[in-house]
Amino acid sequence: MEFNISTNIVRDQSKDLNYVVTPNATKIFERIFSSENSANRSFTIIGNYGTGKSTFLWALEKNLLKKKIYFSTKANERYQSYQILKLIGDATSLTFAFQKALGLDTVSSSRDIIDALEKRRVAADKKKNGFVILIDEFGKFLEHINKNKKSNDLYLLQLVSEWANDLDKNAYFIITLHQNFISYSSSLDLVDRQEWEKIKGRFVELLFNEPVEQLLFFASKQLEKISIAATLKKDFASLNDAISKSHLVAFTQSGHGNLTERLYPLDWLSANMLVQSLQRYGQNERSLFSFLNEFEALKDTIANPFFNVTAVYDYLIQTLSSDIQNYSNPHRPQWLSSMRALERAELYFTDDYAVAAEIIKTICLVTIFGKAGGKFDKEFASIYLSLTTSYSSDFIRDSIEKLEQSGIIRFYKHSHKLNFLEGTDIDIEQELTNITKEIDANFSISEELGRLITFPVENAKRHSFLTGTPRYFEYRILNDLNDIRYAEGAIDGYINLIFNSKIKGKDVKRISSESQTNLFVLYKNSDAIYNEIFTINKYKLLLNKFVRDVNALKLLNEELQHHVNKLHWLVLQNLYNDAKENLWFYNGGSRTVQSRKELNSLLSEICDREFGDAPILKNELFNRENLSPQINTARKFLMRKVLEFENDALLGFEVSRFPPEKSIYLSLLKQSTIHREVDGVYQYAPPLEGTFTPLWTTCNAFLASAKSSKRNLGELYEVLKTKPFKLKKGFVEFWIPLFLIIKKEDYALFHETNGFVPYISEDVLDMIHKSAHNYSIKSYDVTGLNINLLEGYKEMVNVSEEGKGTQSTFLSIFGNFLRFYRSLNDYTINTKKLSDKAIKLREAIKTAKDPEDALFNQFPAALGFHSLSIKDDEEVLKNYTLHIQDAIRELRSCYDGLIDRVERTILESIDSKGQDFIAYKNNITNKLRSIDSSLLSTEQGIFFKRVFSPLDDRVSWLKSIADVALGKSIDKMIDEEEVLLMNNIKAFMTGLIKSSAIHEFNKLSSDKLVSFEFVSERGDLIKERIVIDSKVNGAYSGVKKELTEKLIILDTDKRKQLLFELLSLEMNTNL
Repeated sequence: MEFNISTNIVRDQSKDLNYVVTPNATKIFERIFSSENSANRSFTIIGNYGTGKSTFLWALEKNLLKKKIYFSTKANERYQSYQILKLIGDATSLTFAFQKALGLDTVSSSRDIIDALEKRRVAADKKKNGFVILIDEFGKFLEHINKNKKSNDLYLLQLVSEWANDLDKNAYFIITLHQNFISYSSSLDLVDRQEWEKIKGRFVELLFNEPVEQLLFFASKQLEKISIAATLKKDFASLNDAISKSHLVAFTQSGHGNLTERLYPLDWLSANMLVQSLQRYGQNERSLFSFLNEFEALKDTIANPFFNVTAVYDYLIQTLSSDIQNYSNPHRPQWLSSMRALERAELYFTDDYAVAAEIIKTICLVTIFGKAGGKFDKEFASIYLSLTTSYSSDFIRDSIEKLEQSGIIRFYKHSHKLNFLEGTDIDIEQELTNITKEIDANFSISEELGRLITFPVENAKRHSFLTGTPRYFEYRILNDLNDIRYAEGAIDGYINLIFNSKIKGKDVKRISSESQTNLFVLYKNSDAIYNEIFTINKYKLLLNKFVRDVNALKLLNEELQHHVNKLHWLVLQNLYNDAKENLWFYNGGSRTVQSRKELNSLLSEICDREFGDAPILKNELFNRENLSPQINTARKFLMRKVLEFENDALLGFEVSRFPPEKSIYLSLLKQSTIHREVDGVYQYAPPLEGTFTPLWTTCNAFLASAKSSKRNLGELYEVLKTKPFKLKKGFVEFWIPLFLIIKKEDYALFHETNGFVPYISEDVLDMIHKSAHNYSIKSYDVTGLNINLLEGYKEMVNVSEEGKGTQSTFLSIFGNFLRFYRSLNDYTINTKKLSDKAIKLREAIKTAKDPEDALFNQFPAALGFHSLSIKDDEEVLKNYTLHIQDAIRELRSCYDGLIDRVERTILESIDSKGQDFIAYKNNITNKLRSIDSSLLSTEQGIFFKRVFSPLDDRVSWLKSIADVALGKSIDKMIDEEEVLLMNNIKAFMTGLIKSSAIHEFNKLSSDKLVSFEFVSERGDLIKERIVIDSKVNGAYSGVKKELTEKLIILDTDKRKQLLFELLSLEMNTNL
């Protein structure tokens, strides 16, 4: 057996590879095969290049086929063996790859592929074998899909995963990727990426990257055959002790004692540097195995007793130079600094350059891969290099000092490490001392902290988890106890940080008893915080002073960041360290908080106490402050369902589909038992689930409080968004509209300008959602109402009381009156051609604002029946009912009366009476059939077309004619225009009848017939027709010419007078 640099699951299936089982690989194998009833059998194994994913699949196959057990045997207990279908990713179609692997034609569809897989699975199942699909390097298929927009390949992937996830099938689908599934969809638009997201959800993602310790374990397996010399064991122990104390790399003696010895000639520091660098620049295990395979040749070139950090540096430069020099390498500047430092060291070191190089190379890797909290100072560097090289510690120490004096390296306090110093000769310590006098020492700690620290938001995790409502607390710097805020919106409370030394603990304790969700921290370490801020301000001034010195700026920025981090630790991390330094207060008492966990527990305690009436509702889709656009759309869909499908068991949702609105319905209405079966019928009812009872009770109480006067609906929103509920805005935006629908029979809804809203609809709910403060509600005390009068109204508007109370009944009655009024057109609303009682009732409905007052006072008073609400005389009530019915009937038939008058005018114009609509319409069209519409004037032509309209509805036909005659819709006609309307109808009809006779004559003769009329002063109508001969003789033409020449000398009016007199003489008529 040997280490394999690259594994191919098809090519190497018969090889015996040297596979090292790791805890991570075992865990992944068990995750895939240990749960027999898991709903997911499709898995994505994600890991960087060279992490051993392919070799893991190779070992997985060996394990399943019982050729060699690397992992658990549980998977083998279930089946006798497994049939395994293996594919390797390629820049081709996934469909084609499956077709080839399954022996199908290239014209086979996705469904054919699934059928072929099912046949193989069934055949394997008959042999009591499981079925596994392995696809290595699957990213190549995804890249092909992304590049070529292969939606059919994506659909096939979805089908295969869904097929494997079927619990009735003994199948597993396993693919390997180098990066997240969605990362391969970078060039797609939003819609296509969402499709990828959907398919990604069908796979369980398993992370395969091995930890550093595992790679070290791999290395030790190969190096353990090299024994450490007895003479080096003491130095080796001292070396490990020094590395452990430096905290540059993780080190626990109990876990790593034997491992460190097996890594020889690598020491623990160089081994960590090597493995981390191979993870960063190489390909993990693959690069490590390459190193181990080459190690026999490398160790002979090493003069030192150990393969130390310097040797690792040299190996990386030789083998991974292109990766190190790559511009995408974030460590490239540090590598370049080390190379420049080596060049500069040659100028200052001659015979002792080698030790300088050892120091510089070690600094390079330690600063890149050493832990942030580790120490690499002169002391450790001299110990480490003296033990891993032939140089003495004193010589190394002197060389370090020489490098410092030469301006090549420097010890940085912020990082506790030696590092490179390039191109600056400023003395930081002296500059800090000099600039102190320029700093204003009387600064406000609170103001400075607000600029320097971004405070996190704390989540009350336990309370949020148990109740489903996310609760957040914000840090706030408090300078004055009179400036306490109370949380609103997404924030549920404040952690008030007090740095003012003038504020005493007893005062904070007192104020905390009245401060609801406010927690207080009184700092006692304000001096240390003050000093740190003072130092930060000094560095900021130095940054401005040396703005042109690039290297100085880099150094100053690093030191500044160190002090900012330290300040952050003093303010936030040090919160929990010592009760003597920080005093905590809540609800009038002192509290002890010594860890972040205790803080979180306290925040949950505060939420339990302050928001105890909030219901338990675990649905993050809407139990949050702000709703996404998708959930806002789902809100509208859910309201539609709630309005329409109260009596349906699932509110009209399909059983097999789960849109977001269904999920919200299940958690908000179904699980709370608000929508449940009562007496065999599904309906809305008070919740049986206890945590919803306070919310339901409070909302009912709000309705009850609106009996004396209206209450703005926005007030209910504010009630629910404050303690003891403090519901999230998203929750409230669902709950209140739902409650309004459920309780719609128990209140009246009013708009601030439009008045009473007769019924709840989708549009009304949408308007409430947008501006709840524009609406008010009012409920009514129905005791003492005149029941007989109410019964009369019920019979009149045909309202059933089944399932409704008295209050709901009279609200429905009033709603019917409003709907009746709003159904009237403008003519009926404005006409005065009505009886006095009809006009007064119409105005009473129009001006009515309150249902109770309208039904029991305003409407009766409009008809002259005063104090009817308290009278019980049946005869009076009967007469009132008759009068209001007459008034309603008159209003309802008012427009019909106008249509009748239009009809009568038309019939009079054509002298046709006593015929029904079809008969007289046919009569009219027959009379006017000879008209050529192209010869008519524009208005007359339009009127003619309306007459010949194919409309067979009487009202529509008559209205279309009347609209043309009036020049606008008769729905909007005022009373004064009716005379004009009727005259125009007569004129249009008369004109058409006369035009019909003329057109009929003209069709039969080459001459033309004209008709004209005169009215004498006696009122006589003189009618005359003249045939205009188309063939006139010469005498006629001569007379016409002579007469025309003589008339031209007269003005227009005189010419008309003369022609009229001549025409009168000719007609022998005295006009």
